[in-house]
Amino acid sequence: MRYSALVFACALSITSHATPQAASVTSNPAQAPAAPSPGKPANSLNIPVDTSFFAKLTTPIVITQAKNDDALEAQTTQDIKQGHDVLLKKGSMLLGHVRSAEAPTTDRPETFVVIVFDQVKPKGGDAAPFSLIIQALAPESDSNRDIADATGTRVEGATRTAGVSGHAVSAPNQLTGTSKGVFGITGLQLGDRITDGKHYTVLAALGKDIQLKKGTQLVMRVVNQ
Repeated sequence: MRYSALVFACALSITSHATPQAASVTSNPAQAPAAPSPGKPANSLNIPVDTSFFAKLTTPIVITQAKNDDALEAQTTQDIKQGHDVLLKKGSMLLGHVRSAEAPTTDRPETFVVIVFDQVKPKGGDAAPFSLIIQALAPESDSNRDIADATGTRVEGATRTAGVSGHAVSAPNQLTGTSKGVFGITGLQLGDRITDGKHYTVLAALGKDIQLKKGTQLVMRVVNQ
């Protein structure tokens, strides 16, 4: 499908579903190598900036029906660990909302939805500030991941490579910690932007029926608050 150009007044990076970066694989996610220069923690959980981890969407989104302030939730699908310390348990809730939704116009056929994830509710704990963007997404999967390592750059917590357009792999649309963009959802693009120092996820949809179902796979990335 041919996509029209996406133009934003603010700095916006869009990653097409057809060009995700190749993902690395580790046979033992719990023993992933540490980054040479770990990112500085920017939250009360001491999870370094630029750490990526797996989650799943628990509130579905129909892109063309999204409205300002619609609540969004996702759930971590693995423990996030640094050394022997569990920084965030599997099953913790990630809380966000729709910041803005822009309908198509005669000059721009895409629907734009701007999302902010800015809180976490650890399993058994209280909600706290925690800034995240969506780094990659794909349709729901039965894959089970238990542990990720917070390295400060990327989590090596996957067991399979993600599908890349034009290449046959054993597990299409299976995300890994270094996956970027949209996998397996035609007509949807994913990007991020920074406005007044705050990070946002941007979804651009070309079509009326594009939606993110409950259980949609997510790779979340920690950003500065």
